Amino acid sequence: MMKKNNIITLLILTTTCIFLNAQDNSVDKKPEKMLIEGEIVGLACYTSSGLMGSEHKSCAKRCLTRGTPAGILDKDGNLFVIAAPSPGYSAYAAETIRLNGLVIDGRISPDKMEIVNDKKWEEVSLVGGSPKSN
Repeated sequence: MMKKNNIITLLILTTTCIFLNAQDNSVDKKPEKMLIEGEIVGLACYTSSGLMGSEHKSCAKRCLTRGTPAGILDKDGNLFVIAAPSPGYSAYAAETIRLNGLVIDGRISPDKMEIVNDKKWEEVSLVGGSPKSN
């Protein structure tokens, strides 16, 4: 009886693993080059309480300076985690920027950043995916 239960358990586990693997599309996903325009947010505050915008700028700046992960929230409400050191983004907290880079599973690895200066987009130098400190 014990041997029969072990075989049934093994079959159930195998079937479950096959089903879950078939449902996991991330294996097939490849990074996609994208340009994302949006607001720089502190992930902790945004994901826990929806805090963003100019009224939350000083708090977001403090959090990013301390190393809380940064995100970029696009106009459609899509949130992307910035896979780069967040302190460099603290100067741009609550600002609208453009990031260009590889995106996979909601994470962007930036290789280009632009900010609006005098109604024109200007490139900001990145080091390791993060803006250079002043």
